[in-house]
Amino acid sequence: MEDARRNLLILTGVLLAVGIVMVYSASFVVAEQRFGTPTFFLERHCVYLLAGCLALAVGSLFDYHALARPWKVWLALAVLLLAAVLAPGLGERINGARRWFRFGSITFQPSEAAKILLVLGTAAWAATRGERLRTLKHGLLPALALVGVPVGLIALEPDLGTAALMTAVLCAMLFVAGVRLLHALPFLLAALPAAAFLAWNKLGYARDRIVEFFAGEPDPLGRGYQVHQALVAQGSGGVWGQGLGQGHSKLLFLPEAHNDFILALVGEELGLLGTLLVLGCFAAFVWQGWRVARKAPDLLGSLLAVGVTLTIGLQAALNIAVVTRSMPTKGIALPLISYGGSSLVVTLFAIGVLLNIAAHPAAEEAPRELGATPRGGSSLKARMS
Repeated sequence: MEDARRNLLILTGVLLAVGIVMVYSASFVVAEQRFGTPTFFLERHCVYLLAGCLALAVGSLFDYHALARPWKVWLALAVLLLAAVLAPGLGERINGARRWFRFGSITFQPSEAAKILLVLGTAAWAATRGERLRTLKHGLLPALALVGVPVGLIALEPDLGTAALMTAVLCAMLFVAGVRLLHALPFLLAALPAAAFLAWNKLGYARDRIVEFFAGEPDPLGRGYQVHQALVAQGSGGVWGQGLGQGHSKLLFLPEAHNDFILALVGEELGLLGTLLVLGCFAAFVWQGWRVARKAPDLLGSLLAVGVTLTIGLQAALNIAVVTRSMPTKGIALPLISYGGSSLVVTLFAIGVLLNIAAHPAAEEAPRELGATPRGGSSLKARMS
């Protein structure tokens, strides 16, 4: 799988390079206004990037079997972090949500760390269950607790986007591992309407965003201001773009231009071609990750590769859908490109784990001394086809 490993490294490097350039282009105006230096956000982004590169190296050098072995610790740590951030006095409340720990000028978002912890824990747990996963008592019911508790804590922050993302990722992993869809379907059919009902009645901001989305044209002076400005920016870029650094949306028209809506600035300054380059890189990344998952030497490697690939790919898809107004507005970063922080560091660590899996011999070449859990034969291949 050496070619997949090389391709993943190249794609990651390209996306990071685009991110560095666009973070500076998107942020130098607001950085100058708020902090008196145009490179404020760029400097911090580079620090996070260096930490992320170190995390990538750690993830790629540690054998994924050893990394996943203490899976109970990872799951417990994820739940502990997600519960602690909800405690008054520990978690920082910003814009009505309690999602961050603050250490001086540095903030840490535990739900970002929980993503990779949950993927590691779920993959290792599922790999130890074997055929028991196909039963209701030993498969689906424990899996519901495994997924439901941490996802529920994320939803309580509230962070519905990340909760929905991790629900999709973890359910996909469990399905690939062997949980029967026939068992899960009644629970899903019951849970989705219940979650939608609670979000509609308890979270006014979510209801307002949904109403605004289905109203047709976004309200340019109300809740639709941000997405309206994003659409204006993308439309003004045309095919070729206005040129790097020449966009107007960052002149305090588009809020969070260096964060969740950075793709809008890519479209404005680099045009449709620049946007398609970014989308193509993410599509290629998902394809290479899928190749690694299919050729991993054991079930654990396959599940980890599926989890990492879907986490990054679905998060990118959600961000793109929001910026292009294909779904209601939700604050979620564009992986590897948006302004860095805990999201960038954790994403690069997860990619390191994916690279470690790709460094092992493919399934048909794997020697017996690897001592890993078997993949499960043709049934696993069929589920991933």
